Amino acid sequence: MNRDKRFELIARANSERICGIAERILDDAATAVEVVKKPVCGMIMMRFRDTAEKCVFNIGEVLVTEAEVRIGSELGYAMVMGRDPEAALAGAIIDAAVESGHPLTPEIIDLLRSEEERLKEELQKRWAEIATTKVDFEVMA
Repeated sequence: MNRDKRFELIARANSERICGIAERILDDAATAVEVVKKPVCGMIMMRFRDTAEKCVFNIGEVLVTEAEVRIGSELGYAMVMGRDPEAALAGAIIDAAVESGHPLTPEIIDLLRSEEERLKEELQKRWAEIATTKVDFEVMA
């Protein structure tokens, strides 16, 4: 799993699951975690691509929380939507753990893959709910 995909999944994952595995990393006496950037909230511009005209535009600002940590020589970073300093810090810890080759890396990757499946199922469920509202104009004619 590449780092961009990991960032995306950490940002959207269940915060309880992310925090749980980050706690296990922190409990490991052999792993020293240094907080480089404490969790901080800020606003970023959310961009959207218009599929009809293929243009990108700014849709509005979104509240995010970001954090950065170091394990050994490897930096870990995470940004999550909303005001959630614990999830941002936990995300940065698991990112740094994967980058540093921590023994929990396979478990972290499995967790992120299961979160990816959960998110796909959630999206499919939403699309199924939306499909019931679709209007068939040929039937109406």
